[in-house]
Amino acid sequence: MANARATTSRARSAIFAPIGDEGRAVRVENRLAEAIRSGVLADGDRLPSELELAQMLGVATVTAREALVSLRAQGLVVTTRGRGGGSFVRAPDPGDIVKGRLATMSRVELRDRASLYQVVLTGCAELAAERAAPDEVEDLQDLLIPLGGDDVGRWRDAESELYLSVAALTQSARLTREVVRQEADFGTLLRVPLSESDFRHASAARHRALVAALEAGDVAAARGSVRDHVTHAVERLTEIHEVVRP
Repeated sequence: MANARATTSRARSAIFAPIGDEGRAVRVENRLAEAIRSGVLADGDRLPSELELAQMLGVATVTAREALVSLRAQGLVVTTRGRGGGSFVRAPDPGDIVKGRLATMSRVELRDRASLYQVVLTGCAELAAERAAPDEVEDLQDLLIPLGGDDVGRWRDAESELYLSVAALTQSARLTREVVRQEADFGTLLRVPLSESDFRHASAARHRALVAALEAGDVAAARGSVRDHVTHAVERLTEIHEVVRP
């Protein structure tokens, strides 16, 4: 997955772009937490040091330190001392996300969040089709998993990587960070149905259609493939939601 990880380099750059006037610990904390929950920062990734983080984000070192303390308290970061030490990402358990968030979410809220997610992602697909260079789109092929694969975790990671990469192809750091936020807020829930083989196969077809549309610079097809996928995922997630709610 080395090439696949490389396709999100712009997304990672957006995460570590200067905070600017929002230079408070909570802003740093939220941006990093969203990056972890969305998968931009993967489990086991080593974070920059406090000093490096402060310099990259344009905040005081004490601000970066406070943010890391909070992330450790949330269980999203673990810090070790000594040689080879540092702060490392600890990704949350997808199962906890399902039990903790989906079960307590109303149907109205589920639909509302899905609407925002769809608007943002379809817009990104449209811009990516207009702006992406052919070699950049070619890198997305590495994220298309063969249909025979049954590693659900790998499917979920690859889909998240795909949409984050599409966002990065818009060439907008602000929009890329918004997709990171949406992935952390709703994307993880939208991947729950990937545990089902039939849904994975249907998703694979839509992902391939998206990449083909981006390669052709077909704005309407790129937008349509994302819209179709989100629509089908939300329909299945709604059915699952009715089962898991108390």
